Parts: sequence; C-alpha cells; structure tokens
Amino acid sequence: MKKILLSSLFTLLLANNYNYKNFQKEYLQGYKQYKNNINKQFKEFNNTLNKEFQAYKKELSKYWTKPELSSKDVFVEYSKDLKTKRKIDFKNNYMQIAVLAKNKKEAELKMAKSIKKLTTETVNEAFNDNPVLKKVEKKFKSVGVSAKLRNKPIIADAIFKKHPTQKKIIRYIKTSIQKHPVIVKRSKVPALKQYVLTVPLPKNTHLIKARQYKSAVFYRAKEFHLPASLIYAIIQTESSFNPMARSYVPAFGLMQIVPQTAGKDAYKYLYKKPRLLTPSYLYNGENNIKIGSAYLNLLYYKYFKRVKDPISRMYMTIAAYNTGAGNVACAFNSSRKDFRGRTMCYRFKGDYNINKAIPKINSMSSKQVYNHLLSNLRYDEAKNYLKRVSKRLYRYQKAIVNHQI
Repeated sequence: MKKILLSSLFTLLLANNYNYKNFQKEYLQGYKQYKNNINKQFKEFNNTLNKEFQAYKKELSKYWTKPELSSKDVFVEYSKDLKTKRKIDFKNNYMQIAVLAKNKKEAELKMAKSIKKLTTETVNEAFNDNPVLKKVEKKFKSVGVSAKLRNKPIIADAIFKKHPTQKKIIRYIKTSIQKHPVIVKRSKVPALKQYVLTVPLPKNTHLIKARQYKSAVFYRAKEFHLPASLIYAIIQTESSFNPMARSYVPAFGLMQIVPQTAGKDAYKYLYKKPRLLTPSYLYNGENNIKIGSAYLNLLYYKYFKRVKDPISRMYMTIAAYNTGAGNVACAFNSSRKDFRGRTMCYRFKGDYNINKAIPKINSMSSKQVYNHLLSNLRYDEAKNYLKRVSKRLYRYQKAIVNHQI
C-alpha cells in the first residue's frame, strides 16, 4: 500500500511539474506576443500621426507660405477653410490672429470671430476641431486607453477673472482690434492679403494657469510623495501651461508625455501592463498630470532609490525626466568625450547602468552632483532643462508658501 501511495505521489508530482512547465512556457509566449503587439501599436501610432500631420501641412501650404502647427509652448489652430490661423504663444505670452482677406473690413470681421473663439474655447472643443487628432484618435481608440476631455478653458481663465459674459467678450474683442496695430503682409493667394493682429496676454498668465490645475497637482503630489512645486516647475518647462501642447517626438499635453517611453513606463508602473495612451487620454489635464507625476515617482523612488542625498536624487530625477535615466547614469559612468566635448556612452561598457554610477554619486554633495550633471550630461537640452526646472521649482515653492497659488 505504501509503495502504491509513493508511486502515485511521484506520478502526480511529475504531472504537476510538466503542467507547470507548460503553463510557464505558454505564459511567457503569451506575454512576449502581447509585448510585441504593444510595440507594434506604438510604431504604427507614430507613423500614422506623422503621416496625417504631413498631409495636413500640405493642405495648409496652399494658403500659407510657412504653415505653423502646435508645438510645446504654442497652440495653433485653423478655420475649416484654412484661411484663418489662431495662435496662442504661452511662452512669450501673446495671442495672434492671422487672416487671409480681400480687404481690412473683411479681415476685422474674421478677427473678431477668431478672438471670440479663442477666448471662449475649451480643450474639448480644440481637440474636436483638430482634424489630425480626431483621425488618429478614431484609429487607435479600440487598442489604446482613451478618455473624455474636460471643458477646461484654453486661455479664458487668464484673460477674464471669472466666466465672461457676452458683453465682456464683445468689449475685449473691440479693445483688442482698436488698441493693437494690424500688420498687412503679402499672401500666397494672389487675390488675398494677410492681416495679422497680435494681442499681449496678462503678465501673470502662468500663475493663473497654475491655479487652474491646483487640485490635480496637489492631489498627485500627495499621492506620489512629490513636492507640488516640482510638478508645477516641470509643467511650465515642458509646456508653459499650454493644455494642447504637442512636440515632434511626439509628446502630448501639460507634462509632455511621450506615449512610447514615459507614458508606457508610468502606465505599467500604475496598472502592471503597458498600454498605448491615445491623444484624448493625454489631453485630459488630470490624466496627464497623473501619468507625469507617476513617472517622476518611478524615477525618484525606484530608479534612483539608492542615491542617499534627497536633493541629489531630485536633480537626477529632473534631468532623467528630460533625457532618460540611462543618460543620467552615463554622465557619471563615462569620462569619454567626442570632438564636440559631448559625453560618449556605450551600452557594452555599462555606461547606462544606474547601479554602477551610485558609489560615485553618493561620494558627492548635492551641489557637486548638480555641477557634474551640467558639465557631463550628454545633451545641451538636458543641461538647460535641469537649470530651468531647478530655478522654477524654488519659485513655485515660494508662490505656494505665499498663497499665490
């Protein structure tokens, strides 16, 4: 009886071991296929986005010598007939209307309509008026993570203290056209002239926009154990509070989330699986701040957790948000420079290994770490980014303490 039981147990163990190995193999194969599909989606997303924007730019070039599209700091949109360009430069603090018209009277009428649209427009309306974003969203909505867009104002909150009445909007339109000169230029269309009106925005626009996102910033700062001032400093440096920010990378929204890198890593960190984040998800300000803050938490508390000095770790997190954790590690691991004086990084030498860099980082003061990054980060963009965010971080700390936000 004992022999039979032992034999049965041995057979059961062999069967279970076989089943477990099969299960493990199938699981790994399934996850590998899932990962490949995700990477394929990201690649297809980037290709589609670039293709659609190039096609749109080609259409615009029929009317405009140098067609302008939205960027990190600048929101640009066109009328349906493509003959009116509406622009808000959040970095340089002005609004600009450019119209193609037969005469000044027609131009002023178009300008009045455009000012009204810009000063009352919401993120939801701007998204739905963008033909490229709508096409891309429609194509990838079923495979990615999408979201409802909020009726947050693009710029109205900075121009008007509270929700404007029709009377206030009309007064603002009249003042804008009468007070500021209209520049007349040649048009690409022979029968039309280009009329350009530039209107400055209030000087404290960034501070007003910061208040708009206060609840989201403070909530995520608490959730992810970050200073609210850091999130604000990143937002201003990344987008100047342009809620429709987009860069060529492509990156989207307030904290300029790149779907294929920070977006994928942060979403996986939060929800255990990488997913493609669609434009609608990232143009939702609350979602954008959530993903950006989660990525900062990932960098500070996971990637650089072995850095002892919290200020040193903060500097490294700021730099990595712009250039990636591997490039930050390389600044400490490699002393090789190319002919332009730029740090040279090689994966086979372990230059991108964060753990390899830790002993050197922990032997430095926070001031030495900051100066080392400024001297040895591979790209000038990352060096300037570190400078700008660090300065703004302390400004926002002061603004929060003084209840300006």
